[in-house]
Amino acid sequence: MPDPIIVQKNEVNDKVSFLDKAIAGLSNLTRLEVNTLVGDYSFNKTGDTNTTIDASSTKERMCSQINMISGDITTAMTEKFVTEYKELRDYHLIRENQGHDIVKKNIEVLEKILGAIKDFTKEKTQPQPTPPNP
Repeated sequence: MPDPIIVQKNEVNDKVSFLDKAIAGLSNLTRLEVNTLVGDYSFNKTGDTNTTIDASSTKERMCSQINMISGDITTAMTEKFVTEYKELRDYHLIRENQGHDIVKKNIEVLEKILGAIKDFTKEKTQPQPTPPNP
């Protein structure tokens, strides 16, 4: 029969390791990009599968980056977006506002996930009573 103290330590280490991995994964999800592209474009690929649009594959584009933690927004556009593409600028603004809503919802979800992880870790790290030896 395994020693209950060693089993408990392994369970605690597993939970801490899971929490560390979850935090590392969440830290990679801090930026939302809104891209409006004009003209031919290409996709990034994984193997033979198209995954995401390669925003740098066209010369005419408008890009906004929204920091999901601070809410800061940076927008860049080519000259044609400034001089000729008013309707596309307006469309991009609508998409940017949708991005704000996504950020707000994601923060609410992250708060719930972190709360659940905290509760789960707290529950599992509390000492469990050891059954008496017969």
